[in-house]
Amino acid sequence: MIELTMGVLAAACVGWLLRRKQKRRSAAAAAGEPVGLPCMLKWSAQGSRWKPGRLLTGADHLLWNPSWGGRSVALPADLRQAGVRSPSMREGMVINPGSRIVTCDSSDGEVLIAVMPPELDHVIKALERA
Repeated sequence: MIELTMGVLAAACVGWLLRRKQKRRSAAAAAGEPVGLPCMLKWSAQGSRWKPGRLLTGADHLLWNPSWGGRSVALPADLRQAGVRSPSMREGMVINPGSRIVTCDSSDGEVLIAVMPPELDHVIKALERA
């Protein structure tokens, strides 16, 4: 019984911390400050796989910073949103099935950005500004 109580308390603390971080990120994005939105990117210029990282907004152009090693990469300047969709069954094996995929067109080809629903509006607004 003690283990169950400790597990519930730990889960509640983690949930509270994650919600607090998401609220801070939302407030910073609303204020126009640079924000790093957690996402996964699939872009033929970076390879054919989904890669985790952060979409850095707030500058004149969007940057993508990979989670593991590497350096920030500027996304194409002519990047435009083409649509939003849910992941397919196959994509759901690699990315979170609850996420949304923002499909974008550019001169460098199609760019797919997978984000969780709370960050979807921030990504769409960043694409409109860029």
